[in-house]
Amino acid sequence: MSNVARATGLEMSAGYRFEPVFYRWADHAENRPIRPATRQEVADILAIARETMTLADDRAVDAVWSVDPAQFRITEPSEGGARQLIAFMRLNDAGAAAIVDGRLSGRQPEVAWLARPGQQAAALYIWLVWAPRQIGQCMRLIGHMDEMAGEDIPIFSRGVTQVSSRMQAAIGFQHASELYPSAPDWLLVALPAVKLRRPEIKVQVARSMEDIARVFAVRSTVYMAEQFPLYEEEFDGNDFCATHLLATVDGDAAGCLRIRWFGDFAKIERVAVRKEYRRHRLTRQLVRTGVEHCRRKGYRKLYAHSRADLVPLWGSLGWRDMGGKDFSFADIPYREIVLDLEPSNDAIRFGADPMLLLRPEGNWDELGPFDRTQLGGDRGRRDWIDRHAGMRVGSRTAKVG
Repeated sequence: MSNVARATGLEMSAGYRFEPVFYRWADHAENRPIRPATRQEVADILAIARETMTLADDRAVDAVWSVDPAQFRITEPSEGGARQLIAFMRLNDAGAAAIVDGRLSGRQPEVAWLARPGQQAAALYIWLVWAPRQIGQCMRLIGHMDEMAGEDIPIFSRGVTQVSSRMQAAIGFQHASELYPSAPDWLLVALPAVKLRRPEIKVQVARSMEDIARVFAVRSTVYMAEQFPLYEEEFDGNDFCATHLLATVDGDAAGCLRIRWFGDFAKIERVAVRKEYRRHRLTRQLVRTGVEHCRRKGYRKLYAHSRADLVPLWGSLGWRDMGGKDFSFADIPYREIVLDLEPSNDAIRFGADPMLLLRPEGNWDELGPFDRTQLGGDRGRRDWIDRHAGMRVGSRTAKVG
């Protein structure tokens, strides 16, 4: 399996890559031979295509041709008809990585990213399909590529026009960003039949020093590297009097959020998601988890500072702009926002069960270490207390929980 296929987190399996409609269109089309094109045939078709499309120039075409002319295929014409062309790139591992990162340019492709004849390709990229008003022949050309791709090689494409985008979505292409977090918005992909394995996303309270270190790593990656605050601005002395949430994707630290507690409100802040995970909608999950955490602790009002350009995102989560003027810190404009919460029926209030209040932060509905020892006490510890402290279990001690 190629590295790019493996990076999706999906298990490839033999089967159909495209939707049934794709195969119906291809099957109903005239069965014309498909063969490698000559350079002149490519030039003739591109000259016609350039009348209505903006394409790579002849130098780029020549560069790709020089690596492997078999990357240009045409259909034989019917009587009095025209030929159809498909041009594609057989990408090596470096090329496959480049396309999912948005570095591969169709206008000026890097020939070092192309697999040589006889070399196994890691991915295929549909560079051009020219089959005007011949949807069946278009499907046959793409199907020809599918046969070349085999069972575990992704096929990438892009929708040059709205019609092309709709057609590709109908036959089974999907936005590559749904599978590859760093993929550009325009990139489409069709995978072989897969057994879906969605990434495992968790958002939980950071409790250990290792968790806090991971939170700090995320914030350094996001804030220090992208917004350039001073160290004292980012790590402001409030981290060890706050609650932190850590989001992970398949175990990797991906995002975080900090909550500070005040008399009648809590403040949500330091929301950060690493760039490569921003298509997982982690910001929404972090904020919603943070809000519910505050509700459980009985808070009815939450306060935050939103970057001015992100106020609509917070608005979609129920927050409202307080209507004040923009203010800046770390040279970035912010606005004050607020969220009013409905009371929680299971909010933790004064008078709650003592054992509940001893449980780890955020895990109030799960048995904690003191619950477990209550269920089966440690006789050895009772003996130790009797011998060394001169106390009987159940007597008053100086310990305050």
